[in-house]
Amino acid sequence: MSASGAGGEDQYLPGAASLLAEIDKRILIILRDGRHLVGTLRSFDHFMNLILEDTCERVVMNNKYADVELGLNIVRGDTIVLLGQVDEDKDKESGLVKVDPSEID
Repeated sequence: MSASGAGGEDQYLPGAASLLAEIDKRILIILRDGRHLVGTLRSFDHFMNLILEDTCERVVMNNKYADVELGLNIVRGDTIVLLGQVDEDKDKESGLVKVDPSEID
C-alpha cells in the first residue's frame, strides 16, 4: 500500500489510491447491508467504486459457509464498510466447512 518515492523510500498513498497494491488480488468486502462479497479487484476510482471479477456472496451460518456466484460486479464506494485481502491459507484453516448454497438456511 505504498509507492516508491524519488529517493527509493516508501511513500503512503492516501485515500482510494492505496488500493493500487490490491489490484488483481482476491479481496473480501463487507457492505453496509451486512453482505460479504469476495472477488478479484480489477479497477477502482477516486470515489472507491470497485470493479470485482469472479465475485461471489459469502454466506456464513454456524460452522458452514456457501459462496453464491455473482460474476462481474460494480460496488459503490459509499456502501463499503470494510475491505481486505483474502489470505487463502487462513481461509482454509478457519474451521468453516464449504457447502452448497442450498444447504444454508
